Order: sequence, then structure tokens, then C-alpha cells
Amino acid sequence: MIVLNFSPFPELKTQRLLLRKLEGTDANEIFFLRSNEKVLRYLGKEPAKTIAEAEEFISKINKAVDENDSVLWGITFLNDPSTIIGTICLWNLKKKIIAARSVISFTPIIGEKE
Repeated sequence: MIVLNFSPFPELKTQRLLLRKLEGTDANEIFFLRSNEKVLRYLGKEPAKTIAEAEEFISKINKAVDENDSVLWGITFLNDPSTIIGTICLWNLKKKIIAARSVISFTPIIGEKE
């Protein structure tokens, strides 16, 4: 069995992006992602209706991270780490066989081709 430990939280950086832990201050961006039909189209989720739902989602996700059950990164531009432009998650972790499911979502403005 694999022992997972997401403490300290594993921040990831590229030349342009920072993947970081969600914070309570991210509620507006998470609400936008979780209420936008374009973002939810392929996820099979009901749209969020309130900021409170986004805050509950952040709490739920951070609890799962603290318990090493899943990990979700907020994606930001490296030069603007306070604004979430998307998320990526590893969930349904199978600790016995080294497997996980992943989901990625971006704001429609970022994801659309010009």
C-alpha cells in the first residue's frame, strides 16, 4: 500500500503557471468555475448557485487534502498567484495499485482559441 502525504502541500511551478492549494479567498473564482455551463459541460456537475457553495467546496477539498484522500491544485499565472484560472485534481486514489482519476477545468476565456 502506498502512503500519501500532502503536507506540506506540493506546490508546482512552470515557466508561466503556479499550481497551489485553494484558499478561502479563492471563493469567487471557484464559484465562477463551478457555476459556468461551459466549464461544467463535460464534468456532469450541477452548477453552483451561491458563493457559500464555493466556500463549502474549498473546505471539503482542503479536508480531503489534509486527510491525504485527494489533491486539488488551483492553477494561477505565476505573475498573478492570487487569481485562480482553473483547477486540476487527482481523486479516487487507489493506494494499493497506484492509480487515480484526474479532472482539469479552466475558465472559458483561458480555454477558448482566439
